[in-house]
Amino acid sequence: MQKTNHTNLLLLFVFFLSHTFYAQEPLKISQEYLLFKDAKTKEPVIIVNDTTGYRGFNFETRFKTKFPKPLQRSLFNDYQYQIDDVTYLVENGCGITLTFKNNTFTRIDNSFSHKNQYFAIPFVYDNKPYLFSGYGLFTKKNIITYYDFVTNEWLLKKTNNIESISPRVSSFFLKKGTNLYVMDYLSKRDHVLDEYVRRLDLNTFTWHKEKRINKDLPLLNILSYFQIRLQIDDKAVSFHDNIVEVDFFNNTVQTFDYSIFKNIKALKYFQRPELITYVYESNQNYYVISEPYTSLKGKLISETPLYVSEQYSILLYGFLIVVFAFTFCYGCYKLYVSYVTKRHQLLYNVNKDQFFINRKIPLQLSPLNKAVLKVFLMKKDKFFELQLLNDALSKDLKEDNYITINKRRERVLKDLKFELSNALKMPKESVFSRQRSQLDKRMKEIKINITFKQV
Repeated sequence: MQKTNHTNLLLLFVFFLSHTFYAQEPLKISQEYLLFKDAKTKEPVIIVNDTTGYRGFNFETRFKTKFPKPLQRSLFNDYQYQIDDVTYLVENGCGITLTFKNNTFTRIDNSFSHKNQYFAIPFVYDNKPYLFSGYGLFTKKNIITYYDFVTNEWLLKKTNNIESISPRVSSFFLKKGTNLYVMDYLSKRDHVLDEYVRRLDLNTFTWHKEKRINKDLPLLNILSYFQIRLQIDDKAVSFHDNIVEVDFFNNTVQTFDYSIFKNIKALKYFQRPELITYVYESNQNYYVISEPYTSLKGKLISETPLYVSEQYSILLYGFLIVVFAFTFCYGCYKLYVSYVTKRHQLLYNVNKDQFFINRKIPLQLSPLNKAVLKVFLMKKDKFFELQLLNDALSKDLKEDNYITINKRRERVLKDLKFELSNALKMPKESVFSRQRSQLDKRMKEIKINITFKQV
């Protein structure tokens, strides 16, 4: 009887622990934040202003700190390294390097803001921080840089066959042992092609071509710049409209829905315990919360092989010939979808400067979302250059910033896609259409697939 009571108490304790993270309320924070892992305590830390931080999975511990001035906290969210008991934070684009130890930030570099490796891959080898690839000075990169603790500078690492891997940004990546696996997709918009997974042998810093990538992956058209990509256990994972898990070793690409959609801005994974800590935006407010990764991940949408075997290429071509026989049916289906899309309509009241779903229900839009939707109103159902949205997006900015405006543009378009999809009961992928300009293939064009009526 006593043993049974002990067992019940133990089960009750485990149940309480497993639900602690579900029950916690998110912490409301400012838009200028810094989220990272503490290398010593293995717990999340978030800095909400230059002097205040919170630590712990429930952010129950508040502490005082001092972030180095005039550096901007939010520029250190991407490149972070845990080496021994020290956390290293590197400015986006590479260059300025800080340490965090015992609640204290210290700048350790003799460098400057490189602005040359945005959206790169951070990894640790031989207890040194590294960065591979990235974007800067209007070009993509295939370089590898590392932080040298002797000179306190970022130096270029020589690879034996750098020409074998093309420049790239925001790649899927996974580090296992002394190998770094990197994968990019065929992009129908950018016409960038890398048909193979690439592996960097860190013992020799030599690139190797691995297996051929399946061209029928369901996420080839995702704009990678604005995804959060990281490694969770032995999988490369991205967070955007959906959650995508790439398993290099078990040959699968799985796409999951969110259990409840969150507009995630930053995310960190903790192996022990198996939790994620992430910052998300809701109603123009920012929050941070910790929960099990499995509770954020919703139902499985699709599962596709990552690789295609070379020996089956003839069978693949045969399959394509069969598929061609169904082109007519598919064309009819596309015409039907186009017809249904044109039936969707928004009303615009000029006097009230307000969009309505019908004459009684106003569409609740943020000022930025409304400004962008009014550009589509002027253009009606015609394709126009994506850059024409920038004027509406930059009126409140003190100075134009290419990266800030582009991030804002993609965020607003994503918000509008979800809002219009829910309001008009139409598939979210049908709200906008994109294409390359017929006059200049470098330019991207967009149009909205709804009609407007002024009242």
